[in-house]
Amino acid sequence: MAAESPIQKFDLNDPMPEEYRKLLIKLCCVEHGIEMISRSAILDFLTQVWMVGTYQAPSPYERVRTASYCWQEVGHSELFYNIAMDLDPALANEDIPVTQYAFHMKFPTWTELAAVNFLTDRVGMYQAREWVGSSYLILSKVAPMVVKDELGHTTMGYDRLERICATPNGREESQKAISKWYPAALDMFGRSESPRQFEYIKWGLKKQPNGELRRQFIADVEPLIAKLGLDVPDPNKNRRFF
Repeated sequence: MAAESPIQKFDLNDPMPEEYRKLLIKLCCVEHGIEMISRSAILDFLTQVWMVGTYQAPSPYERVRTASYCWQEVGHSELFYNIAMDLDPALANEDIPVTQYAFHMKFPTWTELAAVNFLTDRVGMYQAREWVGSSYLILSKVAPMVVKDELGHTTMGYDRLERICATPNGREESQKAISKWYPAALDMFGRSESPRQFEYIKWGLKKQPNGELRRQFIADVEPLIAKLGLDVPDPNKNRRFF
C-alpha cells in the first residue's frame, strides 16, 4: 500500500491551486465567523460587548477586562482581514456577511455576555487550534496567538459566571443564559456532514471533522457547566445544524 503524499505547504505570494486559494478565502471570510472580517459585523458585535461590558460591569477591573477583550478581537479581525486581502485584493471593496447566526444574536445583560465569552470564545479556541501546523504558513504562524487569546476570553467568561452564580438569582440568570447560548455555540462548528470540511482536511487547512470538534467541546464544557451548579442543557435542543 502506497504511503500518503505529504501535504504541500504554501506561504504568502506562493503560487497555489485555485481550489486551495478559494478554500482559504472561505475559511477567513465565511466559514469561521469567530474572527469576523466584516466591518459592520465586528462593529455591531463589539458595540454590544462594549455597552454591556462597561455600563453593566460590577467593577472598574471588569471594565478594563472588557476593553482588553475588544482590543484583542479588533486585532484578530484586522489579522484575518489582511490574510484575506493578500489572497484576493478585490475583497477590500466588500463588506463580507457573517453567516454564523450566533453573531447576530443579542446579549443584553452582564450574565449573557459572560455566557457568550465562556461558550462562543471557547468555540473560537477549538477552531483556532485546527490552524496550528496549517498548510498555509501564515495561518500556522498566527494560530498559537489566537488560541492563547481565545483561551483567555473563555476563561474570563467562566470566571464571571462563577461570581454571578454565587447567589440564587445569579444562578437563575446564568441558567437562562447558558440555555440560550449553548445550542448556538454547538451550531458554530457547522454541519457534521458538510462536504467542505473534508476538502479543508485534504488540503491541510483543518485537522478534524466538525462533528468530532463538537463532541470534544461537549465533553469539556458540560462538566464545567455542572460545576457552576447549573443544569446542563440537552445538546440536541434548539439546534439548527447537526
